[in-house]
Amino acid sequence: MTEDQTAEEQKKEEHTKSTMFLYADTTTLTAENVTGLLYLAKKYAVGSLERMCLTFLESSLTAKNACVILEQAHVFDEEKLFDRALELVVKHGATTVKSSGFTSLCASCFHKVVSADDFLTNDETSFNAALSWAETECKRQGREITPENKRLVLGETVYELDFTAMGTKAFAKVVVPSGILSGDECTKLLCHMILPGTDVAPFKIKPELDSWVTLYADRIDRDPSKIDSNLLIITCSDDKRLLGFLAYGDDSCKYSICLYREQDKKDGYYGTIKTWVKRKASVSFVVMRSFANEVQLKVSEALVLEKLCRYKIEVTRESNKSAFSGPSVFSNITVGNCQISITEERGPGL
Repeated sequence: MTEDQTAEEQKKEEHTKSTMFLYADTTTLTAENVTGLLYLAKKYAVGSLERMCLTFLESSLTAKNACVILEQAHVFDEEKLFDRALELVVKHGATTVKSSGFTSLCASCFHKVVSADDFLTNDETSFNAALSWAETECKRQGREITPENKRLVLGETVYELDFTAMGTKAFAKVVVPSGILSGDECTKLLCHMILPGTDVAPFKIKPELDSWVTLYADRIDRDPSKIDSNLLIITCSDDKRLLGFLAYGDDSCKYSICLYREQDKKDGYYGTIKTWVKRKASVSFVVMRSFANEVQLKVSEALVLEKLCRYKIEVTRESNKSAFSGPSVFSNITVGNCQISITEERGPGL
């Protein structure tokens, strides 16, 4: 069976289902047929079927399919569905840029996603995703895949890519060899990374949406210890992304970060019980800060903390050096409109 035959059979099936709906007011929606049925519903002005298709798409939204539904909402000019899909794509950028639907976005939707102020991914993730999109777009336009053509199809959107948030090593290792930027553009961006405040126009500098939150009230001296670990339980009143930590120590220390999310689990005896699901996050790099005995840790992929969900965060440090630690944790912290509730399960704090 050829692809043309398969597509033709799909169209016949969709037409049959839409006809069944017209006469029997019933049909079965699936991820495979909902787009075709929505097209037919709009074409023949079948309002009830159109609403059913839109409700199906909205209720089916996940980080993995958000790009596909975003593009469908754009094609059908469904503003409400488009806004919801765009919000999800941006919020879960580290996941959505890896989905197959990301490279299928049209240039307009691609620009909407990349230019969003709160579209944040760690290190070179967003740049690699943009390159993949550009390669796919070259194929769609019948162009040879070259650095020049990738820059051409990226157009003005290249200035929206968050180059200034990348480290100098990642920029030199990934961006410069790609050939997407000119030598002068690379020099301008590198100067900004070394001397913040240097003009990078027309490249965009995204606002600092991430903020450091102090968890401990004071510092205390501690004796040398090979392994220290700290376990906190955190709940946020709004969605937040965990990008990293400030920890006591220096670049000779080894760190590991573990995140646990509380979830309901069905149990044959008790019905439903609470359980912790573990996700390990690797530390992508350690950056020394200007304060003594303090380092900045960045995780390799942003960890989404969903609102009102309980999370355990464990940071472990291996070192033979003495350092400081936090003696008491703040129980409640306000960041903008978000309330963060914190309890210490194991300490003292790192």
